[in-house]
Amino acid sequence: MTSRKSHKQRGSRFEVEVRDWFRNRKLKAERLARTGKNDEGDVYVQAAVADYVLEAKAPGAGNSIDLSGWLKEAEVEAANYAKHRGLKTEPQPIVIIKARGKSIDKAYVVTRLEDYPW
Repeated sequence: MTSRKSHKQRGSRFEVEVRDWFRNRKLKAERLARTGKNDEGDVYVQAAVADYVLEAKAPGAGNSIDLSGWLKEAEVEAANYAKHRGLKTEPQPIVIIKARGKSIDKAYVVTRLEDYPW
């Protein structure tokens, strides 16, 4: 049986992995502090195409994947990020989901079709 503490530790480790993955590709990436109900997401990434607020998820065995709920969470957090910084444009919300037992390169990237930077 896993505890709430171990879930948080797994999530924190994954957030660091996500941040470092982007930094290793020479992109500006920073982990964001938890701010309770006004949370701003887990990782901010500045790329040539757009800026992103990432919600990093590392579900354990038997945990369900809630794409619509997690995308909604990422949208709210991207709005919070922009609001707290007085930005006119919100960063793109994206969910990064850890593939169980796989490296960070195998993580899933989830966004809406309308938000994809074509």
